[in-house]
Amino acid sequence: MASKDTERVYTQEELIKRTARLKALVARTPSGGRLRKPANGKEMFLETSNGRVRVLGYNLEEKERLPLFVNFHGGGFIIGAPEMDDPFMPRVAKEAGVKILNVDYSLAPEHPFPKGLDESYAVVKYAQEHPDELGIDPERIAVGGHSAGGNISAAICLMNAQSKELNIKCAILDYPPLDIYTDATDKPRGKGLMAMVFMSPKRALLFDTCYCLDREQRKNPLISPVYAEQDQLMSFPPTLILTAGKDSLCQEAEKFRDQLIAAGATVKHKRFENSPHGFTLSDRPDAREGWGLMIDHLKQYI
Repeated sequence: MASKDTERVYTQEELIKRTARLKALVARTPSGGRLRKPANGKEMFLETSNGRVRVLGYNLEEKERLPLFVNFHGGGFIIGAPEMDDPFMPRVAKEAGVKILNVDYSLAPEHPFPKGLDESYAVVKYAQEHPDELGIDPERIAVGGHSAGGNISAAICLMNAQSKELNIKCAILDYPPLDIYTDATDKPRGKGLMAMVFMSPKRALLFDTCYCLDREQRKNPLISPVYAEQDQLMSFPPTLILTAGKDSLCQEAEKFRDQLIAAGATVKHKRFENSPHGFTLSDRPDAREGWGLMIDHLKQYI
């Protein structure tokens, strides 16, 4: 196994070639999303400060001004699409009483850090600056995401801790990778099919490298939020963190939970002990419970 001292160095071109087949295969799966039309969301293109970004919108036809939830899909920063979360967004919109933008951020390795993050931040900023267009209350905005989308959500909150320009009232981090620096082979081994197929240490290391080629740069808190200083976490909004006991990322997400609590942030957390990474993207009882917790969090804070 590769170690942190012997990690292979790739060029961006090599990474693009190595991931091309995986991207093509995932895109053709029912959950991959990119080759099928969303059943529920309305496709939109927002002209943001970081370029044109595709989103799927939900409940936007509602005439009443409602809070906004901005959702970021998972996929290890290199695969996936907002269509992955499309089946679940109507329930969130209806039960939480929100409007939703589900973001199609740019993926690595073609677009490594910070491209996707900057686009995602720009979508939140765009929404806040165009409340009449979207029919939202710009004072009540939440961000959240699953896996890589949870990382992006945490990074947006860290960016906002410095800029103080977004009205983010709460955040949701669903089994997020929050330590991209630590070698994947040094993390606990995940269990289940997801762990074997998509979350093996070898593949996780590839995903991390695709997101940021320079290993030392991965200590940047916007890449690995567990390296944030306490003063960066003090202004974090109320945060819900969901972890899965069979997930190799469980430990780092719970470490981040402890860091937020130590900084004085409001945190709710639940570990689904017998669940694997990605469990909320299903119709299992644990998934329904997980989405229920997310909805309750949104209702409480926005």
